Amino acid sequence: MTSLKRTTLFQALHRTYSDSTVLAIALAGTALFILTLLTLKGQIEQHLQLVARTIAYSAEAAVLFEDRGTASEILVQIAEREQLRAASITTLDGRTLASHGFEGSGLSGHVDEAVGRLLFPDPIGAEIRSGNRRIGKVAVHGNGARFIVYTLQASIVGLVCITLFFYAARRLARRMAQRITNQLQVLAAATHGARLKQDFSRRVPPFDIVEFDQLGKDFNALFAELHARNLELTARQYSLEVANQTLSQLALRDGLTGLANRRGFIERLEQALAEAKASGSKVGVLYLDNDRFKRINDEYGHAAGDALLVEVADRIRGCIRDTDLVARLGGDEFTVLLDSVRDVEDAILVAEKILAAMVPPLPVGDTMIVPGVSIGIALFPEHGRTADQLLIAADQAMYTTKQNGRGHYRIFDPAIHRLPTSGD
Repeated sequence: MTSLKRTTLFQALHRTYSDSTVLAIALAGTALFILTLLTLKGQIEQHLQLVARTIAYSAEAAVLFEDRGTASEILVQIAEREQLRAASITTLDGRTLASHGFEGSGLSGHVDEAVGRLLFPDPIGAEIRSGNRRIGKVAVHGNGARFIVYTLQASIVGLVCITLFFYAARRLARRMAQRITNQLQVLAAATHGARLKQDFSRRVPPFDIVEFDQLGKDFNALFAELHARNLELTARQYSLEVANQTLSQLALRDGLTGLANRRGFIERLEQALAEAKASGSKVGVLYLDNDRFKRINDEYGHAAGDALLVEVADRIRGCIRDTDLVARLGGDEFTVLLDSVRDVEDAILVAEKILAAMVPPLPVGDTMIVPGVSIGIALFPEHGRTADQLLIAADQAMYTTKQNGRGHYRIFDPAIHRLPTSGD
């Protein structure tokens, strides 16, 4: 049984790109070479026409007076300078007044003459006139030497350009093949590691190639499902008490950012309000909403949106004290509980620190995203005496901030905001 000859994907892609590049360069080079030859031939014919006219103009007087010596001298001088294969001056009645033939020596001379006969089989002529009267004719035959020289020069330049282009194309092809295989290798390594180690917690990073990126998302979804099932099987081995404690803890935390969720925040806020009422201290609540989150989420994908939420959460967490609390209420909304503040200036200071922390851009793939939040501030007991009242007050202040320009903070103002009463 014949063994199957295997090759790597990189080798196959690189060979395909290289073969396509060679074929394209060969076709383009051939077409360009033919066009160059035709252009050179046309230019040399135009040059021969100018040479014939120059001889006709210079030999006008010699032909008019039938001065063979002068005519021959003019003809020989120009013909040798222009390396003409043959040239002649004739009168109107067909008599040859002067002629010159160039005899090449050696192999190169014979080649020049043969090329000249092939390219310019017919003479190129010009009339000799004296005033308005035609008195003779000039006929010149082109030599192939000039054509050969120009062709060699053009061939050398073209060969250098084609070589450089081929080298650049091969490098681009290699980079493209490497780019594809690298992304496939990441996928292969992820599946291989999951199969050997049964570790489904690893995730495939996003890719710039759409098909690979979608495949990576499918892998991540599959890994997430398998990972969840493994966790479920593992969780069943714990005792009921440990399971209840875990569920209770999860119920108070946001799964994406690790912050407290709405339930955890309300419980902590109600506890802080009870302590503040007993001690006569103040409690601050900041309500934050991400600016342009929906556009970022739609334009760069949910992964970018999640990364933005996690980064914003970390930056907010870095601006508060250990005794304070940050929570994610859901979506792109966050709240901050400031325990035992002296006055509204303390809350403003924290809001300004948070706004300053949002200035550095966040890299997401090849794109830099600038986070931004709008903040509403409410204080106990000035703006509300219950957890719901404080949240509504801070939310209304935040909404006013968004209406008057994003990326700022605003303090709840009873003159323009209204808290719902128990009958609303």
